[in-house]
Amino acid sequence: MRRLARCLCLVLALAPLAAGAEIYQWTDEQGRVHFTQDLSQVPARHRSQAELRALAPPAAGRLQTYSQPAAPEPGGGALRDSGVTRGRVIRVPVARAGTGMIVNVQLDGSVTAPFLVDTGATDVLIPASLAERLGIRAGPDTRMKSYQTANGIVTHATVMLRSVDLGGAIVENVPASISPTLEIGLLGLSFFNHFTYNVDAAAGVLTLVPNDLAESGGIRGGRSEAQWRGEYQELRARIERVEQEVETKSSSKARSQEQLEQQRAALLGELSLLDGEADGARVPMSWRE
Repeated sequence: MRRLARCLCLVLALAPLAAGAEIYQWTDEQGRVHFTQDLSQVPARHRSQAELRALAPPAAGRLQTYSQPAAPEPGGGALRDSGVTRGRVIRVPVARAGTGMIVNVQLDGSVTAPFLVDTGATDVLIPASLAERLGIRAGPDTRMKSYQTANGIVTHATVMLRSVDLGGAIVENVPASISPTLEIGLLGLSFFNHFTYNVDAAAGVLTLVPNDLAESGGIRGGRSEAQWRGEYQELRARIERVEQEVETKSSSKARSQEQLEQQRAALLGELSLLDGEADGARVPMSWRE
């Protein structure tokens, strides 16, 4: 996802805000950045580095809280229409730290967890630990999806959440992906595409108004026409690159040829899974070009 690497550092730093303890940061030999509130979890050889880089979370007074939205006016009650809570303005309090905003989100009507608001992210992204709590596991038929990040391309398993509930703003059948590295999720466009939204960073409030894009066909399966086109174009470009390599490799390099053929077969399998997902969402053929 866009800016995923930058969000990772911010997210891990924000996740333990409620505990009120220092957050220790260190970088391992592979250049990966880690965060923890427990100094004993830092490898001994990195503790002096971690203590120097200890991050103090914002004072509690800077985290603003608000009461729940008022009940809808008569005749404007929340309606369930195509999987989206409709009929009222929904205001959600956010916890602020720097430029990031954390909200509590309930998934599949059962598990509540903190998420970073990231309207630049294509999909909702859930940590592997949260997927496990939800009983979601990637299998051999799970589609893999590539995301561009500041550190290059990452590939995650894609899943479908039964529901995502942000302060009473509910969307059903939300595309998501599973991250093996993040410790807190990203709430992206596969959720926000269903709303007109506004972030008042100064007040610490996220306002959501359900739109009619799902009903009018402006979004399918939580994604816009541009997003569907982008997925197809990116996947076909990867297939084309592999096919070009197959053509240019010498036939004497049998092992390389075999690996490329396996890679092409895997990508064609991903394309078939993407078509199946698009069929289920009734995505027009013109969106798949």
